[in-house]
Amino acid sequence: MRRREFITLLGSALATCPGVALAQTVNRARRIGFLSTSAEDDAEAAKRLAAFKLRLQELGWTEGKNFQIDVRFGSNSGERIHQAATELTEIAPDVIVSTTSTTTRALMNATGNIPIVGAISGDPIALGFTKDLSHPTGNITGFTTFNDTLAAKRFEMLHEIVPTMRIAALMWVPTNPQQVLLETKTKEAAHILGIELLSLPIKAADDISRALAAAQNQHAAAIIVAADPLTVANGRAIIDECISMKLPAMHTFAFETKNGALMSYGIDLVENYRRTAEYVDRILKGTKIAELPFQEPARLTLAINLQTARAIGINVPSTLLARADEVID
Repeated sequence: MRRREFITLLGSALATCPGVALAQTVNRARRIGFLSTSAEDDAEAAKRLAAFKLRLQELGWTEGKNFQIDVRFGSNSGERIHQAATELTEIAPDVIVSTTSTTTRALMNATGNIPIVGAISGDPIALGFTKDLSHPTGNITGFTTFNDTLAAKRFEMLHEIVPTMRIAALMWVPTNPQQVLLETKTKEAAHILGIELLSLPIKAADDISRALAAAQNQHAAAIIVAADPLTVANGRAIIDECISMKLPAMHTFAFETKNGALMSYGIDLVENYRRTAEYVDRILKGTKIAELPFQEPARLTLAINLQTARAIGINVPSTLLARADEVID
């Protein structure tokens, strides 16, 4: 048999062999898109991206060898996020990682075909990402921050620290699709405890000082700062102003407490990005989105900063300290 005829026959055999075809698909270099809401110089965002890459490496993926990653940063700008979403979908990666509900919404508007894994998401059904959590109905799956009791638990813990509280405030961002639901849940939690909730929506960094001044002027005894790229990016200013005003504040992420916030209760961000890498691994190996259910937080972390507590004149109950995962002293 001539060499050319042999190669032709071999090629036909490979094409009709599913096992070989799958091996070829898995072994070729794959392309991962990654859309971050944050700015490129955001140190915390860099840690989360590093955790994602490390978990991929543990699963057998080597950057530059069997996968490449295209990262785009939204710089906390709605316009830039939508532009970056379009850029990523145009290069047609095998899968895209989304870092917030805002980036997921932008990607959903840009593509209905490329698999999207949300490292952080609000209520996926309420946000229109799927009709079914167990079997996603579109091209999106991921890991939610959504928990029916989360808002209530935050409020209860803040009330433990300030038991005389009659008025509390919530700083939130109405342009973030998941925070409308958060405000509703927080209002419900306040109502159950007989506490008046002062709603403080903000749209830009310039609104932050005015919102905090409103909380002080209307005698709010404490404040909940909802996690959004806007509040996180301006976290230093929010923390400093709350300390200056001696206003107890509940944040979401442990790194905010390490940066000086009184306390935080929310998901372990690094763990979410490691779990995201596991979903990406499965997608690259052929698993369909419908087979990857949305998952609720595997772990919630309570962090308390006693230095800040002393600075604002707050005594943290020993019962609350005993439940804390991390205490900064």
